[in-house]
Amino acid sequence: MLDNYVRGALVDSEIPDSRFVRLGVLRVLSQARSGRDFLQQCQETFQEDLRRSSFFAVLHSRRREQVVRELNEQLVQRATRDSQSAKVDLLGAFPELRHRAIFAVDGHLLEHACHSARDEEERHVAPSNLYLLCLHSGLALNLAPVQGDGCHRHEMPVFRRRVVEWLRQRGLGPKTLPIFIGDPAYVDKQFWTRMALWAQHGARVITRMKENMKPTVYAAQAWDKTAPVNGGVLADELVGFDGACLMRRVRYRDPETLQEYEFLTTERTLPPGLVALLYLLRWRIEKLFDTGKNKLQETKMWATGEVARELQGHFFALTHNLLVLLGRELERTHGLREQKLEQKRARALRERSQIAEANGRQVPAVYWELPVVQLSLQYIRAIRNGIWGKQRWAKVLPRLAIVLQVYL
Repeated sequence: MLDNYVRGALVDSEIPDSRFVRLGVLRVLSQARSGRDFLQQCQETFQEDLRRSSFFAVLHSRRREQVVRELNEQLVQRATRDSQSAKVDLLGAFPELRHRAIFAVDGHLLEHACHSARDEEERHVAPSNLYLLCLHSGLALNLAPVQGDGCHRHEMPVFRRRVVEWLRQRGLGPKTLPIFIGDPAYVDKQFWTRMALWAQHGARVITRMKENMKPTVYAAQAWDKTAPVNGGVLADELVGFDGACLMRRVRYRDPETLQEYEFLTTERTLPPGLVALLYLLRWRIEKLFDTGKNKLQETKMWATGEVARELQGHFFALTHNLLVLLGRELERTHGLREQKLEQKRARALRERSQIAEANGRQVPAVYWELPVVQLSLQYIRAIRNGIWGKQRWAKVLPRLAIVLQVYL
């Protein structure tokens, strides 16, 4: 299967690329506390006779990192195309987004590996990677390592350097006009001005205003106040800053909580309420990180070095994506889906609606149209236990049918 996604996969080796990919995914699923713990699990469960030195050596191979990166990139691209053609689109309720590439972006910190280098003050630096989450497909990509091994870095300079090359590689340009959604750390007026003016591989941003930003308001724009998605919009304005071209500020009050927000964007065509909603949907990348930390127990780096950090990030994203795609295949072929999560969310929305209405407020109607994107711990456990128990699919499937419907 690897040959269908990656060119030039290595087969004549103690650890062929296909075996290496399988071991990496198993490591993410394993909940192993260390590399030695994982190798012992593999030896005693799968009879994997693997030398510790060999396994740790490949974690520092740039060629292996590129193989796993390409594998996950190809998987995400193909799955996104297949999902849209099959109308499995998490943003399908908004036709104006159909041909737009939409990504949440954020960094994720882990605990440092043993023997990692320290900074100038002899302190360990929490290693981190920068991730993208496609809001259409719900699939993740590891964009770049940010910091670690004694080196401190901010996310935005890493993002600026890497994203331009990434857009070129993926051929994203005028037809898709990609939008990146990030927290206020991604406010860089000059960079996003250049991206807005770049015709070939330009991109747009949606973020929140920082408190100390003092824009000049040039004009107020009209918007469709009858559209449900625009409920809560207070103002849609064109604003300017020193050193940047015209940008757009959307002022929004949550109809449920009455909390006010100010969003800054270089995207000029979408309804203002949809701009606000897309920013609020960036929480989905936080759910990705929650899955890694609390459900997969991916809390510590496997090894030191930038290549090892990148590899671990690719394997985390790849494992998450495989779990998501398996869940969709279960629904397509067996009619199984996370019913318990859907029911829990529906109950929560009903309760929120009752409380909001009692206070003269309302939960935005668009919230009811958003699909459930979480992976339940029961689902992950069932997959993990089936693999570690070396069970046939016919035996695992009935168990999945139960854990996807009700809480144990």
